[in-house]
Amino acid sequence: MRMDPAAMRKSLEAMTEELRRNPDAGHVRPRVVTSLIDGVHSRSDFVQYGTQFSFESDESVDRAGEGSAPSPLRYFLSGIAFCLQVWHVKGAAVAGCDVDDLEIEVSTYMDMRGEHRIDDIPPHPQWVAVETRVASPSPSDRVLAMSDEAFARCPVSALVARAVPLHRRLVHNGIVISDTVPEAP
Repeated sequence: MRMDPAAMRKSLEAMTEELRRNPDAGHVRPRVVTSLIDGVHSRSDFVQYGTQFSFESDESVDRAGEGSAPSPLRYFLSGIAFCLQVWHVKGAAVAGCDVDDLEIEVSTYMDMRGEHRIDDIPPHPQWVAVETRVASPSPSDRVLAMSDEAFARCPVSALVARAVPLHRRLVHNGIVISDTVPEAP
């Protein structure tokens, strides 16, 4: 895995200084446009970094789809994981943590009866759990500091944490060093 902590710190410091000088520079309005392809199969198109991107979403056959693409919920979970990946790498630079490998697993629980308006069950996931697995020669306190930086800065996980409980498990070289994930009922 290639990381340049010095370049990462320099980038973070430059952006922080720019935002202090010019707060308006931090106002962004990301957007996507979705189009229905067929049934519940849709495509999202947008331009970012001067490049056109597209990805598709579908549902399983038993949910009126064809199973031709990931469901919206998988993109939601991936969005949390991708944002936390970025901020763990940046957090490693801030915390002075060396990282050999970093894997993030995001899971959730929801009761589909909520989507179908059965009983008084909410239609959204009830919680989100994030397990971060880090291979690192750094001491556990630095790995924890890196992860704390990531969760403090990631806008996607911060938003999710305001909506539902967000549980965290941090594994350093195969050993759990922090865990707020409750036991399954």
